[in-house]
Amino acid sequence: MISLTPAQIQDAKNNELSAVTAVIEATEERVLQLASKYATISYEPNPHLAEDMAQEARTAVWLALQRFEGETVAEFFAYVDTTIKGVLSDHRRTETRKGASSQAAKDFEAALRVAGGDPYLAERVCTVGLPNGRKLSREQANAARLAWMGVDYLDAPIAGTEGETLADRLADELDVPADLVEPRDLDDARRRFIRQRVHTVLGMMGARQRRVLKATFGIAPVPFYGTENDKELAADIGMEYSQIRQTRAKGRAAFADMYVIGA
Repeated sequence: MISLTPAQIQDAKNNELSAVTAVIEATEERVLQLASKYATISYEPNPHLAEDMAQEARTAVWLALQRFEGETVAEFFAYVDTTIKGVLSDHRRTETRKGASSQAAKDFEAALRVAGGDPYLAERVCTVGLPNGRKLSREQANAARLAWMGVDYLDAPIAGTEGETLADRLADELDVPADLVEPRDLDDARRRFIRQRVHTVLGMMGARQRRVLKATFGIAPVPFYGTENDKELAADIGMEYSQIRQTRAKGRAAFADMYVIGA
């Protein structure tokens, strides 16, 4: 975002044309960045959705401008950023969580954080109760999980195939008839799904955060360091000891966000 002045922001709130133009120009780069991010589905960019997202984001900038009650330019940009992310999150759920309501999709994402990224455990969390007290019925929770994961159920057809189901695919992998595929086979598929997703998200992160997170949890091929051996980790990967903890904290936050929105 390019610079603005508090006076320009106030003038834009009063619909002064040159000031409105300045706000649009100052926020356009961030609009396009976030539109591209939220239009990435299953870690694949979707240019057509990105165009829709960009328009939604520009509308969000206008809403943020009208509602902004702060004083500084930094406060304004922070408010714009938060507003855009909220609008694009809702739009993304509408586009990608077919079969689940927007609220159910939000509840499932909250449960996913509680469940440590396990979508099947998150489904159970939804039915038992979220930290905010909300619950979903079994049917709602199941629909929310399927919508988040995409089609991933033994008897459901897999997108992009001619009616092939997960049971059929597992049958091929396991070399058994499809009607003999059992729930424990789905458990194996779940573990593969989570493992693949973790590595995919890590691959999208910056090198420093990725290396620290892999070392923290012992994700192959990096050995396990945990959180008690930061000096050794810093020496081994060539980072300042003082940077390890901050890099880990930022990396975990970024990983959580990318994991949840990446379906």
